[in-house]
Amino acid sequence: MRHTQTIYGTIAVPDWPHDLIVRSLDDLGEWAFLEQQLLAQLVRSDDVLWDGGAFLGTFGIGVAQIAAQGGRPLKQLVAIEPGAELTVALAENMRNNLACDHILLSCALGLKAGRLVPADNRSDNRGTLEYREMDAQEDGTAVETGVDCQPLWQLRSLSGNYDILKLDIEGMEVDAIKGDFEYIRDQKPVIWAECNESPLSLLLLEAMVAAGYDPVYVAFPAFRKANFRGQGDLPYSMAYEAALLAAPQDRLATFDATVFGEEIIFKPVKTSWDLRQALWATPRWAEDAWVQASRAELIALLGRMQRGESLGRFLNAAP
Repeated sequence: MRHTQTIYGTIAVPDWPHDLIVRSLDDLGEWAFLEQQLLAQLVRSDDVLWDGGAFLGTFGIGVAQIAAQGGRPLKQLVAIEPGAELTVALAENMRNNLACDHILLSCALGLKAGRLVPADNRSDNRGTLEYREMDAQEDGTAVETGVDCQPLWQLRSLSGNYDILKLDIEGMEVDAIKGDFEYIRDQKPVIWAECNESPLSLLLLEAMVAAGYDPVYVAFPAFRKANFRGQGDLPYSMAYEAALLAAPQDRLATFDATVFGEEIIFKPVKTSWDLRQALWATPRWAEDAWVQASRAELIALLGRMQRGESLGRFLNAAP
């Protein structure tokens, strides 16, 4: 474990040189800070935030710090993280960078209590590690590598209620909501849940609608132009992350996606078709030439791509 100076303060990180989150903290001094700015707008004084999939804690720490700077401090931050290899760094980061009360729950979130084992993960981003339920025939080795899983209702019975629930738990968001559905339906906490290009995101939308919300799709650059280190060269051009936001209307009234100097997508979504369209129109990567092109140039390029034309063949036939 080592330490790096960031927008959050001194952050302990594992020695994972190829991990996307660790690299971003080293190179830019932040990770997904724009996302934290967006959610922090919805915080009210003395809210309790539960951070499901806390990783190194920077998401919850960022939201807590931004809200406190705005005169709306959290009462408590509850970090939920199943990765045993992250526990020491996560606990240290919260202890050193939070003014509010905080606790760490070392478990995964799911529909019911049990054990989960890591699924196959080939990403350089350790934060995208997925878990799955154990098969009945799996041996003791799987048990040793597995993690404890708890439903939200059980954790809430031990640790108290939450006002804001962030879920970035790699496809288990729906199970987490189902694991405390009555509380979510009746109390309407703010929910900020990762929204990937997966059929599971359509089920997530259905769960939010079933709980009585009018969800909003929010997509935003993963890397800020105004990052902490002032780096002009970002890891990926136009790499957008996305979330589904569910909140009472009086909370949503304070939400403004236009104040951060970035191009943010903000769309109400009621049906799976709405969400499919929103995801389809969200940039995940771009060539540098596209980012630098004007609107007219982009439209010209799109037209030529649709017609199957290429610059190499353009006006290149012998007369």
